[in-house]
Amino acid sequence: MSPTGNIVNFPDRSPVEDEAARWVVRHAEGPLTPAEQAQFEVWKQAGPAHSDAFARLSAHWSDLDVLAGLADTPAEKPLLMRPALWAGLGMAAAVAFAVIVGVTQFSGSGAPATQVAEQPGLGVYKTDVGDQEKITLADGSVVTLNTASRIEARMTDKERTIRLLEGEAFFEVAHDPGRPFSVYAGDGVTVAVGTAFSVRLDQGYVQVVVSEGKVSYSRVADVPAPEPVAFVAAGETALFGESVVIDRIDLDAIDRKLSWTDGKLVFSGDALSSVVADISRYADIRFEFDTQDLADMRVGGVFGLGEVDDMLEALETNFGVRVERIDDRLVRIVSQDP
Repeated sequence: MSPTGNIVNFPDRSPVEDEAARWVVRHAEGPLTPAEQAQFEVWKQAGPAHSDAFARLSAHWSDLDVLAGLADTPAEKPLLMRPALWAGLGMAAAVAFAVIVGVTQFSGSGAPATQVAEQPGLGVYKTDVGDQEKITLADGSVVTLNTASRIEARMTDKERTIRLLEGEAFFEVAHDPGRPFSVYAGDGVTVAVGTAFSVRLDQGYVQVVVSEGKVSYSRVADVPAPEPVAFVAAGETALFGESVVIDRIDLDAIDRKLSWTDGKLVFSGDALSSVVADISRYADIRFEFDTQDLADMRVGGVFGLGEVDDMLEALETNFGVRVERIDDRLVRIVSQDP
């Protein structure tokens, strides 16, 4: 079945239908938390219009067994995630479309992370474009290495030191107060004892997202113990460059930022330029936009890693754009001719 054959247009929907669409997409991301499940039940039972709208919109997914039985019971997390897309034109952030655009799995098709033991206690791990891998270190900590990433890990009796040389990694740190867990990236070091956080190198900036515990961030200096310039706690993100920017965001936003660890990318009202830039990290493709309005078009949804072709087909079908493939690594998005 063609991906574009499963596109459903919901023009001029009521607020109830907007809420129903958001609940459908939230269920698609995986099992609800107990608190979310309670909120969902209250919302669904608020009136017949709520349950009817949810049943109608979720039915569009049921034919592909993604959310079968969703209207009555919480969905189990599917083994294969079928991405969804919704968008609004201009600056509108309301959900306007739900698009089913393919099937993905967690791992890429290339080789897994490789390790080269250069000396006792030191391991070098890397992934290629489109690949991800979980690595269990000697101390029990788990590292999820994202696409096109490389780390050096040194584990001794006195230190646990990671050097992020390229890309992005998510760290689930085994608790060991006697050996702080240090991640060097760019010109700084992020230190934790037992926590969960991601670190990404991006064009000279270091991005940190903390989902559990707290970390400190220090500038690398020629001193034994540089003073922290910032502390980042669970539910916060930080961007370190010439300045330090720390934002407090809700748990849903944290989950979206870390959704890549589950083999998907989740967006909510993000600019299309930002969405395709993130997706292209897994396919080594660069995008250009004919106009700034196209780049600024607000998009949300659930995407499988590397599902570029299906996403572009959906854009052409629904949003008045034309995709021009300049070569294997360059795509230009332009307005369709009137």
